[in-house]
Amino acid sequence: MGHIPPKTTRELSQTLASARNRSDLDRYIGVLPEQVAGKTFSDYYNALPKVREIPAAELIRRAGIDRTYGYQILNGTRRNPGKDKILRFALAAALTPAETQRALEIAEAPVLYPRNRRDAILLFSLNRKLNVMDTNELLDQFGEEALG
Repeated sequence: MGHIPPKTTRELSQTLASARNRSDLDRYIGVLPEQVAGKTFSDYYNALPKVREIPAAELIRRAGIDRTYGYQILNGTRRNPGKDKILRFALAAALTPAETQRALEIAEAPVLYPRNRRDAILLFSLNRKLNVMDTNELLDQFGEEALG
């Protein structure tokens, strides 16, 4: 049996919006666990081609995260790290804003919101492929909290 790719959030939203009654909602809820089952930040992050090209030790160094804690995140021992750690790893691998938003969603962390000053700076950094140090300097210049 072939693998069915998970539906995007947009597709799920459209399916939910078209639900006409409780039976439709039951069907939607019934397939929902299949869409997110087994997905963790580390599963998603480690599957990205950009990430697979970089040794774990180098990603952790670039992210500026404690080595032991970094390996726990990457190997899935820490199921869902916080928003700032995910952002550090996203910057370390030069992920796109879309890839980063998806990583945040999977980890059940708040996504980046362009109307929020700090998040706008972080989105700018992701778009410009800045590293963690340059991103923290930019956050500081605008009076925002550095990545923790």
